[in-house]
Amino acid sequence: MTPFEVGTVTLGGKFQEFDVVILENEFLRVAVLPQIGAKINEFFDKRIKKDLLFHHPRVEVRHPTFGLNVDNWWSGGIDDAFPTGHPCLVEGEELPFLGEVWSLPWQVTQSSPHSITLTRFGIITPFKLERTMRLLPDSQYLELEYSITNVGYVAFDYLWGFHPALPIGENTKISVPAKLAWHGDGIKQNDFSEDFYSGGKPQNWPIRSISQPPGKTAITWNHLYLSDLSDGWLAVSDEKSDWGFGVQFEQELFSHVHIWIVDGGWRGIRTAVVEPWTGRPARLDQAIEQGFSRKLEPGHNVQTAIKLIAFKPHGEIQGFDEKGNQK
Repeated sequence: MTPFEVGTVTLGGKFQEFDVVILENEFLRVAVLPQIGAKINEFFDKRIKKDLLFHHPRVEVRHPTFGLNVDNWWSGGIDDAFPTGHPCLVEGEELPFLGEVWSLPWQVTQSSPHSITLTRFGIITPFKLERTMRLLPDSQYLELEYSITNVGYVAFDYLWGFHPALPIGENTKISVPAKLAWHGDGIKQNDFSEDFYSGGKPQNWPIRSISQPPGKTAITWNHLYLSDLSDGWLAVSDEKSDWGFGVQFEQELFSHVHIWIVDGGWRGIRTAVVEPWTGRPARLDQAIEQGFSRKLEPGHNVQTAIKLIAFKPHGEIQGFDEKGNQK
């Protein structure tokens, strides 16, 4: 890695054979791979000397091929998902699994001493996606500013999600200020009602088998949609190991939180992907049918900000203040 100044951006580094951009201060080191969908490949908390992100133990970072199954390329870390989660057919077009941007190279420029801006145009859907990443010298959180513009001639529907993968272990806790959970897919747990598991009715959140996974691997996996949020945040934490990863987001835009939790029941891994989304379910065609998609008119854009927070958990999590401290 090339030498860096604390609190500044470092361009020109390498991770394996890929370009890497580093944002680093006294608390955090964040690594971004512009050639691999602008994936955030490291979110390292220096205070506890730990990368908070999950990394697939058998899938290395590789150059993906646009349109193929993301499951066979997904190595962990954090990805953007737009304009769909699951693959589907919309307006005669086959939209790829996890959308169009995770598998494509992005352009990167340094926009200030403490920030970079990454840009990607859609291939199927006519959009321009911009993500500015900012890490100030004394901050324990990373700021992300997004802008998505319709550069075409007709409106299009979309789902938009932010897809961070975290490890799960004996003392993992998933915290989301939601009232209801809807089941999308997976393996039935003892605390799932029949109506919930069939997808017919919601169940009150939290659901213990999901929010506090067992210490021993349960050989399960599930995909849930959480709704009726009281605030715009989520957290995955382990108080015994002294680490926590939080996300603050705009609740009016990201009205749902999806949870994809794998506890040994899919491809031999353990991870929790806890992700803010603009709607449900994960397939755009179904979200359109159910009235949960959003629409972007020609020439219009949607802008929002997200904070990624490294924190040391203590007791019940009630959200985060402006400095990223746990409430």
